[in-house]
Amino acid sequence: MKNIFTNRKLKTMKTITKTSMYLFVLLMMSLTATKIMAQTPQQPTDKGERIEQLRIAFISHELNLSPQEGQRFWPVYNQYRNDLKTMHQNFKMNPNGQMDANQQLDFEQKKLDLKKKYKNEFEGALGKDKVNQLYNLEHKFQEKLKDLREQRQQQKGNGGQGGQNGQGGNGGPRPGGNGRGFGPR
Repeated sequence: MKNIFTNRKLKTMKTITKTSMYLFVLLMMSLTATKIMAQTPQQPTDKGERIEQLRIAFISHELNLSPQEGQRFWPVYNQYRNDLKTMHQNFKMNPNGQMDANQQLDFEQKKLDLKKKYKNEFEGALGKDKVNQLYNLEHKFQEKLKDLREQRQQQKGNGGQGGQNGQGGNGGPRPGGNGRGFGPR
């Protein structure tokens, strides 16, 4: 009789242990899923962040950076962009938000000096060929950004109708490099 109770207790304990293990595994899976979902990149909240994301995607794609190049390049490039932003903020604008001719010349000279300062660091991360390409890509990105803004202004003028190639109001170039603009959506 004692043996029967012991077997029942043993079976009950095994069932409880199995159930506990299933619950534990389920709990761990849900915690892992929550953590993964929390790490998904969020959409940028302002226009400046979105433009920087587009710049990074455009440069990464066009330079075809290897993981090792990216690890060496992006910290240097981010510091360069921060220095450029700080420099721009230090220039005084007139009430219309513009610089006068002397300010523009000073700004362009300081920008050139900054590029020269970072050139050797960029070459150490990328090599000379890719640095030459980088400086051209920055200009190309600004041109594409300007074209995109002009297209959006035209679309607003048309009430959001008839974008490029018959696209609707939100159609237009995106980063990625399909040759027509910034790339696929």
